Amino acid sequence: MSLWKIRQKRLLMFQVVKLLSSKNNCTGYSNASVNKKMQQDKIWDYFQVQSSDIFLQSAPRLNYLFRQVLAIYSHTKPRVLNIGVGNGWLEQKCMEQAWETYALDPSETTIALLEQRGIEGKVGYIEQIPYPDNFFDVVFCSEVIEHLSSEQIQQGLYEIERILKNSGLLVGTVPFKENLFNSQVICPDCGHIFHKWGHQQSFNTHSLAAIFSGNLKVEKLKVIYFVSWSSLNWKGVISALLKKCLSLIGLHGSNGNIFFISKKFV
Repeated sequence: MSLWKIRQKRLLMFQVVKLLSSKNNCTGYSNASVNKKMQQDKIWDYFQVQSSDIFLQSAPRLNYLFRQVLAIYSHTKPRVLNIGVGNGWLEQKCMEQAWETYALDPSETTIALLEQRGIEGKVGYIEQIPYPDNFFDVVFCSEVIEHLSSEQIQQGLYEIERILKNSGLLVGTVPFKENLFNSQVICPDCGHIFHKWGHQQSFNTHSLAAIFSGNLKVEKLKVIYFVSWSSLNWKGVISALLKKCLSLIGLHGSNGNIFFISKKFV
């Protein structure tokens, strides 16, 4: 990674900490569950609205998810929902394929920007999805579950099961074996320690498979190392190639993701 990119990442982290610790925004964390959700909203409202370029590196991962679904629905036009908008890359890709595309995100500004592009979205949370039963063929949920508490995960999966049609698919990713401690930062105003991206969970393949119950059955689950080649210098390319090769033979290091597909059976 170049020195310029390292400085840019540090600047982003400083801006997030400053945003969360300002006297008008720091909540004191007297109500842990409510304030944790408020904290998550502030983090993602900042990145999705003010610094959306950070999501450009997500394109290889999202494109992989898109192509997996495209292979399954090659002769039909599924109705799809993406939970957690980011910069809207996946929604745009689905729209270009003439799929009936919807989005769900806590940020009102993000949903408004998405609707300006002709994509239908609703403001809301995974724990209470504002769509009817048996409505979607596919739900995308990439890099979302790690942001949730254990209770929120179960509520969210119950809601996804509810809105999926029978034989519908939940398609997503989570970080693989993330060291949560390494990404902790401290609020200089109230002293609260939090993960810089708002992550609460770290998964391996076994712990991720264990969260699925009820009518959602795991169909595919594997570790993949996604690479945004255009963002790397020559040293980064060599390092990424090495990690990619090791991943292909089952040796997984840092910065990998667990890809999963779960299917609803009734």
